[in-house]
Amino acid sequence: MQQDTSTVRLLNYRELLLTLQRLCKENRTGTMFINDGSEHSAKLVLEQGVIFDVIFKGQTGEAALALIKTIKQGQASFSSRLGQASDTAPKIALSTEEIFRLLVAGMQSATAQTQPTHITQAVAEKPESVERTQQHNPLNIEVPSSYQVSEVAQQIPEILAVTGMVGIEEQLAVLIGPVARIVYLDYLKEIINSVDFKELNAVIEKIAKQTLSLEQQQFFKQGIVTFIKQYNLKSQDAVLAGLKGSQKKIRLNPLCLALCITTHSGQNELDANLLNRLAVQLEQAGNIGNSVTLLDVLHLLEKSGKTGLLEVREKEKVGGFYFDKGILTNAVQCDMNGKVVAMEMMQWVADYMVFRGVAQEGVSRKIHQTVDVLVKEVEKLQEAPLSQLHKPTMSKSDEIVLIAKAIHLAESFDPSSAEQLLCQILISYEDNFKGWLWLSRVVHNMTAIEIALKKAAHLNARNPDLIEEIKKFTQAKKIIKGDFVLRCPFCWMPTDEQDVECPHCKAHFFITPDFFKLVGKAKFDVLDKAIERYSNALQQEQLGKQNLYLRFYLAMAYLNRKYYQEGLDQLHEISKQTSENNALLMQSKILHDYMNSMGLALATTDHLHHESHSMVYSASAHQQKILVVEDSMVTRKVIARTLIASGYHVFEAKNAFEALTDIEERNPDLVLLDIILPGKDGYEILAEIRQKPMFEKLPVVMLTSRDSLFDKLKGKVSDANEYLTKPFQPDQLLMVVRKYLNK
Repeated sequence: MQQDTSTVRLLNYRELLLTLQRLCKENRTGTMFINDGSEHSAKLVLEQGVIFDVIFKGQTGEAALALIKTIKQGQASFSSRLGQASDTAPKIALSTEEIFRLLVAGMQSATAQTQPTHITQAVAEKPESVERTQQHNPLNIEVPSSYQVSEVAQQIPEILAVTGMVGIEEQLAVLIGPVARIVYLDYLKEIINSVDFKELNAVIEKIAKQTLSLEQQQFFKQGIVTFIKQYNLKSQDAVLAGLKGSQKKIRLNPLCLALCITTHSGQNELDANLLNRLAVQLEQAGNIGNSVTLLDVLHLLEKSGKTGLLEVREKEKVGGFYFDKGILTNAVQCDMNGKVVAMEMMQWVADYMVFRGVAQEGVSRKIHQTVDVLVKEVEKLQEAPLSQLHKPTMSKSDEIVLIAKAIHLAESFDPSSAEQLLCQILISYEDNFKGWLWLSRVVHNMTAIEIALKKAAHLNARNPDLIEEIKKFTQAKKIIKGDFVLRCPFCWMPTDEQDVECPHCKAHFFITPDFFKLVGKAKFDVLDKAIERYSNALQQEQLGKQNLYLRFYLAMAYLNRKYYQEGLDQLHEISKQTSENNALLMQSKILHDYMNSMGLALATTDHLHHESHSMVYSASAHQQKILVVEDSMVTRKVIARTLIASGYHVFEAKNAFEALTDIEERNPDLVLLDIILPGKDGYEILAEIRQKPMFEKLPVVMLTSRDSLFDKLKGKVSDANEYLTKPFQPDQLLMVVRKYLNK
């Protein structure tokens, strides 16, 4: 047997965990030896990435895990062997992810000999001193001397780095997105300490009431129930292990699965691999009766080449269809079997359908026709095609209204409600391109995303939005191994459950200790669209029913753009709406402390007021005046905030009429003029400005998202003083403004 041994010097307990995690991710087989500096040596046996056994100080299995936490530093080596993994069962009755959770729980005591600070305690704590911050920082994060990072915030990257989401956490994440990772931490201790389902259910109720809206609470609890049913978790121990563990992942929503099955055969756009994956989803789903027709399920099992039994019930009647590698071999009801039984059962309105993908021995072949042939024979006896029986109907006017509502829900960051509504629409109207495109943006299952994209491509392959979604999905397939995914709240990219940053747009999902060192590398065009989208959605929300997480991700879009004041404004609004969501309150505190430490202005927007069509900000007589002409409300606000913070008097216009009126009445010292405007564009407005004798020398800076050489040349010959391409950083804007106003 060949062996290769590699040695790694362990600096601390954290590096031990990260090294072990890397070995598991690489599916390594072998033994990790750890020498803690004493006569004792720990051994961790890995079988294809699974922690098979732990041996330390004369103990094995779970007893040895507790002793591993006493290791502070030492030497480690890993001996890998080529060959098959052991056929015996693991010596530890825990999954690898659960083992990591136990090891992470001991990280703080192993590195700093203190207990982890619970996030609810951290909200009430006073800021730590810089000396203490560095002392308890297992990552050795460099921070400004005046910037305080709470102990909880320091632990977030460590906890997220070595653990996957557990059942409850995933249910939360599909509703509120990646920020669920830090919201869940607030309840981690109570969840771990729950010894029976009654206690765990009380924690679930608490999470729902303190962190979710009424509509989200219903989805959250229903998701828990569906999860238990799909995995057939019957005993209390099984339910606890399933919801508190990370091995069982959220499966495809039954309604979305029904939609995928219903439309799987159209135009043959699903390849064999995707059909097989869809059949696997069917097998995992449990009972899908009442949500999809029996005929569609039979077609899927035939085309995917599956082997097993499809159990079917209609009220008191019970029967089954037997498949062998995609061939329908027999059908059974009571003591009868064969072709006639199959034809009779095909007319059932099934309220129970479960597929068990296990070969059935002793079943003789009594059917020699395909499903389609049997269907045609049945249809000769019917007045309507079987495929149309019991299919839900929806009027065309309802389709138009509901698709608009579904898109609004998606843009308002309510993915679960949007997914449910889109599935209902598409079951009746399969050719709705917008429905498939938006479904691909809100579902949390890679198989369903791919089906939605293929259906959309069949309808309109050249749509630029669809092409962009396909590119992101292709990128995601290369880095995501499982089926369950989260969605980037800014660009819809499918992301791994452990990601704290989108691999496509590079935006951070929440504030981590490294955030302020890394901020600024995200794609500005994506963030600006997200800001516009979320701002518009907030304006349409009813008072008192606003989605906290919609506002939170709006704040994060601002922060990823380095618009700290705008982000703080949104977090301030969140703090006024909730006193129990400690994770979001902590994010506000971290941002506030950072801005205060860096000397950034802390202000609220309460003093802003509207005056006629423009927003005008109070100014003293000596302040220089700037007119911002921009049709995007978000862009205007951001530019205005930047200029006001630097002492300028700002007023706004969103079109040519308002711009020319303000120039006449307010006599600005400089104009920031967007090129793309409704009605007259920026070049036409500039030409009219230059025709006015008193404004011939008025500095005008053109703002545009266009970056071609032609556009720049056109800007230069149009009597503009400067050409500034969006997106730009605040310091770029101020540098251009000061060039002409000599602040």
